[in-house]
Amino acid sequence: MPKQKQTLIIPRLGTVRLSRRDIFHFPAGLIGFEQLKDYILVGSPDMEPLRWLIAVEDPTVGLPVLLPWYVLPHYELPAAYTDVTTYVPLVVVTLAAEATQITVNLKAPIVLNIRSRQGQQLILPGDRYSATHPLMLSADVASL
Repeated sequence: MPKQKQTLIIPRLGTVRLSRRDIFHFPAGLIGFEQLKDYILVGSPDMEPLRWLIAVEDPTVGLPVLLPWYVLPHYELPAAYTDVTTYVPLVVVTLAAEATQITVNLKAPIVLNIRSRQGQQLILPGDRYSATHPLMLSADVASL
């Protein structure tokens, strides 16, 4: 992790200056990227509500993410992760050429602990949520 500000060049997104407090450490990595442990969350007003979770060790690895409530207003996490002053859940978006083919993974949310700067990916039990839920922003969000 950088001790002072460092510059990270992110393909397709540009240059970002970051410091240690910008980084979320994932002790177990993410599914499919277990070797990458440190990530930053990058976004801009023209991309809202989408953000990118970018691997600091390999900035070519970036996952498009958004808050699950943009898709499903009543999305629920396990009780241990419901304190919104501590945890920020994100769901991974699978992009596609056709908008009707874009999906979100509600089954395996990424949870950021904004106090400890730690992150982890959960796999929720049961079949309540899908790993390939069609992306249609909820009417509640669209009206904001």
